[in-house]
Amino acid sequence: MLKIRFCLAVVLAALAAPALADFTDKKPITATVTGATPSGYPRTMVEGLNALVRDTYPGSSVSFKPNSPGGGVLAIAEGQADFTATATGTEIKLANEGKFPFKASLSGRFFFVTELYDNQYVHFLMTKEWADANGIKSWSDIAAKKPKMRLAINRPDNPQVSIGGPYAAMEAHGFTIQDIEKWGGSYVLGNSAIGLAAITDGKADVFMNARNMPDALVKDIASKRPLLWIDDDPAKMGQAAGVFDNKLGMVPKGTYEFMEKDYPTIRMSVFLLAGKHVPDEVVYKYVKALAENEERVKAIGGTLKAGFAAAKMPTNPSGLPIHPGALRYYREKGLAK
Repeated sequence: MLKIRFCLAVVLAALAAPALADFTDKKPITATVTGATPSGYPRTMVEGLNALVRDTYPGSSVSFKPNSPGGGVLAIAEGQADFTATATGTEIKLANEGKFPFKASLSGRFFFVTELYDNQYVHFLMTKEWADANGIKSWSDIAAKKPKMRLAINRPDNPQVSIGGPYAAMEAHGFTIQDIEKWGGSYVLGNSAIGLAAITDGKADVFMNARNMPDALVKDIASKRPLLWIDDDPAKMGQAAGVFDNKLGMVPKGTYEFMEKDYPTIRMSVFLLAGKHVPDEVVYKYVKALAENEERVKAIGGTLKAGFAAAKMPTNPSGLPIHPGALRYYREKGLAK
């Protein structure tokens, strides 16, 4: 009988072992982080976060794989990368529903890990020259007057700053991106740097994309080619923001010299997500490294400087399931139930 009891105890201990695994050691991890383009702030952010994790767990192989925000979600769902660091509510909702740019639903194949920041603001700018020539001050003016515009905007396969931002704002005012061409307009498609270059060179009249707030390049351009913010009814902009679980943001007066009052815009949260295949230990340690080095995360600069906070890391407006590894850390620290 004693022998039977001993064997039973061994079996039960073996079954319980995975749940009792200790992730507090300094053993290295291996992970690939994607979602950021080959250049610009998103890559700087990812490289900075990865370096922090490697320093926290010496010997770790934590690498960066260039991609786009939408492509990053697809990559982690298909196991081609472990984390994506630039997802917003737009990519999450479109991926779960299998809508463009996704070809099929990815629901259940990726998890929420952490909110990196909640202060990505879409810039809705127009040149003063174009605004004056067409009598435009607001989104309502655009909807009513249907002016010919050369619009600098991101490609639809980067959905957070096309489908999830400007497109949603247009639809809240009763028109679509396709109407711009019907009104005789044209597009400059590309990231925000390409769009601002088009404004600088006189090849675009209107700019709709995300930038850090306040942005030094926007300030510089405005000193050479006067700019205005496209005004709106906050209720309308809030309606547009809510389509993809974003928030209404108010850009304070004086953020840029040409802003004589507060202006409404779409404020986005940016999340770190992980594929279903990623081990709990890897996610736990990545989250722990960020949470316990808050000042170093902020020192990466850009949007993280003012937007990252360890206490806000579990904030999940998308409702996406939290990866078990991240949830374990948050529960240990009393940040989640």
